[in-house]
Amino acid sequence: MYDDIPAAPRDAELDPHWSELQQSPSGVPLAYLPPTMGGPQSRWRRVSAVVLLVMLVTVTAGGVCLTYGPAELFELLQ
Repeated sequence: MYDDIPAAPRDAELDPHWSELQQSPSGVPLAYLPPTMGGPQSRWRRVSAVVLLVMLVTVTAGGVCLTYGPAELFELLQ
């Protein structure tokens, strides 16, 4: 599958952004998962994050598969 890719010449220039796409200190590439936002956050942002987290944990603990969306929940209620 990779046989069609030509080898890079020895004098090829390195992309200056290549080091930015390498892995972060956490081991996850920065292109996949950007770093967290540091510093104090507003109250509504913290509250909405906690509400979302509690909702997801509660639904998962209730046995509803979140992959298929609310249609599965409506089928369980019937």
